[in-house]
Amino acid sequence: MDVRVLIVTGKLAAPRAVEVARRFGARVHVAEEEVASLLTPAKISRSLGRVREADLVLVPGMVRGDVGKVAEVAGVPVYKGTKDIADLEELLRNLDRVRLSTREPADVVLEDEVIARALRELKRVDASKERERLLKRRRNMLIGGVAVGRDFPMRVLAEICGAEELDDRRVLERAEYFLRSGADIIDLGFMDSAPSRVAELIELLEPLGAPVAVDTMDARNIASAIDAGAELILSFDHELLKEFSGVSTPCVVIPRRGGEVPVRAEQRVALLEENITLAEDQGFERVVADPLVSPLNLGFVESVAAYRTFGRRNPERVMLFGSGNVSELVDADSAGVNALLAGIAAEVGASILFTPEASAKTLGSVRELSVAAKMMFLAGRRRAPPKDLGVTLLVCKDKRLRREPVPREVREAERVEARRGAPKRRDAKGYFKIYVDDRIYCVHHAEGKVQVVVGDKAADICDTLLRLGLVGEISHAMYLGRELQRAEEALRFGRSYVQE
Repeated sequence: MDVRVLIVTGKLAAPRAVEVARRFGARVHVAEEEVASLLTPAKISRSLGRVREADLVLVPGMVRGDVGKVAEVAGVPVYKGTKDIADLEELLRNLDRVRLSTREPADVVLEDEVIARALRELKRVDASKERERLLKRRRNMLIGGVAVGRDFPMRVLAEICGAEELDDRRVLERAEYFLRSGADIIDLGFMDSAPSRVAELIELLEPLGAPVAVDTMDARNIASAIDAGAELILSFDHELLKEFSGVSTPCVVIPRRGGEVPVRAEQRVALLEENITLAEDQGFERVVADPLVSPLNLGFVESVAAYRTFGRRNPERVMLFGSGNVSELVDADSAGVNALLAGIAAEVGASILFTPEASAKTLGSVRELSVAAKMMFLAGRRRAPPKDLGVTLLVCKDKRLRREPVPREVREAERVEARRGAPKRRDAKGYFKIYVDDRIYCVHHAEGKVQVVVGDKAADICDTLLRLGLVGEISHAMYLGRELQRAEEALRFGRSYVQE
């Protein structure tokens, strides 16, 4: 590091700051405050004085206010470092790439820059001129207004299962939810023959502006979907292909004949290629290939081999990858499963990720696949693993563990072992009932009156309850804090919640 850096910190964090600074040839100035968060620009100015052996000064990121005035005393530029000492090493490693600020903590600036760079790259490929150029390549196509193919991020096709059994309001709610989650195409899944309902729902979803697909194996439904202007049809097997001709709508073709799908990869690819040839002989103009993903333990690896083989033999063919066939059929949290499936799909050359959210354990799969698709696209461009990209699917765990070291005097101090059983008193100001749905609903009951506080964060609701003066007992307040945090986690992670 060519720049001479002086790091200002409080007494508690000093040992860790010195340890990190030593690796980068930086120096540390320890201010009088025990905790760095208690420092102010005025206190830092008094403690620091004139700086003579440094080119710039980094002060703790949690210091409030603009630290630019400290530079007038120090005689060198003064910027905010990271909020957490655990991120100091990362900052020093990337110091020449970060535009430091006197107002914003450096870790926030660094994170914002990485995210902004990723978003710019993603937007660039869908910019009109670039998209127009890429769509001239045979391996790309338009589905509605969405550019699909190997030169674009994988697109997410989200299925509304059993659409014929849902009323208009529920279909709209599901479609709007999927679009908010990042879906690119909305798929109407039909189990039964309902051609009139197919046409009605396509018309219903048209104002949303997203391409509408229809997923059915019923010939009457397919005919209705084509006539009503569906922008993608799933799926045609050998027999269905013979019933249609001259279809200009993009159509998904699968390796099935006589109700059977070959297990072995080579046979599956051969049948898929045969069915695609049949489709094109029948006048199908735009074909999407789906080698079909098999569930784990029921031929998944063989099906991936089929994708790999087909993709290599047909590099100009758009492929669909049905990740829901795996995520819905494994008892594991969906975020990691979907990230891995998206990585596999990207490596085999798939362009469309297909999923429903048919069970509680897969809630959020559309959002997860949307994020994962962007991760894989950026990683592919960098020819690197999907990490440090500015987009992430980390949900429960942190990328880097931030924990303040326990001071020696704390470890050696006399301890009181925590246990339950503190006395509880009825709160004269009333009681609360907490519900979790699309948001957290915290309902206060007192003397026949009801007041509802709605939010997404436990801290926001707690602050509001205190501001409204709805809590009168400390034990009640601590209980509410625990319950509202549980409710927030249930909302965030799609988990069950029943108030204790």
